[in-house]
Amino acid sequence: MLFSKKKFLFLFLLIFFIFGSVNSLKNGISMDEVYEDWNWKLQKKIAINTFNHLVFKKKLEEKYQNEFESGFLGYGIGFQIISQPIQYFAKNILNYDDSLDEQAKLILSKHFVVFLFFFISGIFFYLILKKIIDNEIFCILSLIVYLTYPYLFGQSLFSPKDSPFMSVWTVCTYLNFFIFEKLISGKKIKISNVLIFSLLTAYLFSIRIAGILILIQYFISLIIFMNVTNLNLVDFLKKNFVQLIVFILGLITFTFLLHPPFWLNPLLIIDTIKLMSHYHNNVGTMTFGKMMYATDLPPTYLFLWLSVKLPVLIIMGLFLLPFSEKKIFINNQSSVFFGTILLSIIVIPLVLIIRKTHLYDEIRHIMFLLPLIFIVGLISVYKFSRKIFYFLSILTISLFIFENIRINPYQYVWFNLPSRSLDLTSKFELEYQGLGGREIAKHLQTFDNQDYCILANPIHGVKPFLNNTKFNCFDIWQKIDTDYPRPFLAVQTVRNLKKTMPYKCKSIHETSLKLPFHRNKITTGKLLFCE
Repeated sequence: MLFSKKKFLFLFLLIFFIFGSVNSLKNGISMDEVYEDWNWKLQKKIAINTFNHLVFKKKLEEKYQNEFESGFLGYGIGFQIISQPIQYFAKNILNYDDSLDEQAKLILSKHFVVFLFFFISGIFFYLILKKIIDNEIFCILSLIVYLTYPYLFGQSLFSPKDSPFMSVWTVCTYLNFFIFEKLISGKKIKISNVLIFSLLTAYLFSIRIAGILILIQYFISLIIFMNVTNLNLVDFLKKNFVQLIVFILGLITFTFLLHPPFWLNPLLIIDTIKLMSHYHNNVGTMTFGKMMYATDLPPTYLFLWLSVKLPVLIIMGLFLLPFSEKKIFINNQSSVFFGTILLSIIVIPLVLIIRKTHLYDEIRHIMFLLPLIFIVGLISVYKFSRKIFYFLSILTISLFIFENIRINPYQYVWFNLPSRSLDLTSKFELEYQGLGGREIAKHLQTFDNQDYCILANPIHGVKPFLNNTKFNCFDIWQKIDTDYPRPFLAVQTVRNLKKTMPYKCKSIHETSLKLPFHRNKITTGKLLFCE
């Protein structure tokens, strides 16, 4: 029987991996992806220049000194270190499509690596669950709910910052529990395990400096562990002093090595943390019909967005927690692991709110907490009633699979069922990444007259998909209301759809999605002809 369960799990993972890999290559190019490449090239140059300066005493180029205070510093090169080598091989798969230029092939091949990270996170999500609930059916169903959740699956098809960051956070959570499992059982922790733990934690920092928040999660584990084992801090330090020192030194060393801009000035990390927590971008996010700006968010911002983005199954689990907690905290291990996850999803958002951290684009900046929220919700429902869990999880999975096919490639725009009774178009931020540019580009390929200039934001969301056309004039959307020579075409993405129709322009083509059980279609982009 166990073999059949494992066989089913393997088959599902295989099908899911193929489906995700193929769709990652068919997706559009999002708003920030070109900037990620700029960041990679910049930090690579900083690394080479700084290394030559430190080792060979060559003069440090002034232009790179000036880049040390750039906003790019908060977004490290951790993901790129792995993605770049894979991209150069994977992009050859796309040679069959003559509509793609080299930039499109390179970026789309990165999508595959983003999905690969998400797929790996699913494996560690499953392993974390196994440490808390030793039931194969529960763990398999929960894993499928997690992997098929349209919002996360959609983000995994393109997001080079948030999705890999979430994935590595999940891996670090597992390694944290692996360490504390050893401590609970009284087994000796190998130095090699500690070094791997510190390396992966530093690697998390190298994707986004916000990864430093995971230290809160580690500290919560320590506090709960000492509480359930009646161990004081002095005794803990006596038993694990060497391991703790190795972890701290390893974390500092690996963090330093994975951040080239810090090689000259390690203290720059403090300025980087300050910069990224109050990022200068004052983006507005439409939330329940109100435009909420990053620099002036109400304390309810995250909770409002979680109420429409979390699946009903997970929300139910959170509400049922007071009725199921006694069945969860049954031993030291489940107390440490579940307690860590529960307190983390409470404390970390509170830290962000108290610090008035600048957030925008719905919940993508706290996406790293979603696997933890899922674990709490799923376990809570399961412990409340197995029958209810099995019924709702199978129903949820069925709906998720249907929706992933129905709204592809816009899965990240997904909203839960209760919110679909609202007018989503007027009340919420929708397809803010501009993925619809590829779909519009496909329509542009059919144009008889390809001499028009095309205005778009981002240009890289459209231009790389027109390689086999005669279109060679592209400019930024912001010029649409200037004296720019007419006639021209303009690609209007969601952020600009919220504004009025530009002067003497008319829509000649639209892209849209239709969420099941939602009465209105959601427009994802328009192609305008401006006379």
